[in-house]
Amino acid sequence: MKTSSSPRLDLVSRVTVHIFIGQLTIAAIMAASSPKGFMPTFSVLLAFFAFIQVLLALSGGRRPPAGSLTEWDGVSWLLLVATGCHLLCR
Repeated sequence: MKTSSSPRLDLVSRVTVHIFIGQLTIAAIMAASSPKGFMPTFSVLLAFFAFIQVLLALSGGRRPPAGSLTEWDGVSWLLLVATGCHLLCR
């Protein structure tokens, strides 16, 4: 049986990906019940989560291993999706 050619993610990277997916899910659930519309609310919530994650990243003491996905990657992804949603709802 052939194994996958993509490298497995380390623990820090997996946590970062799971947090990102969780933030997307929470924002989508909250935006679905918003009277202002899904896309504008979704993009604002993602930007808010990115802001909170920046604060948490700045207060973090330990540095993750080199090559791991970190909070800063999560912030970048959140802002990318938020910007895309903002541009789509124009």
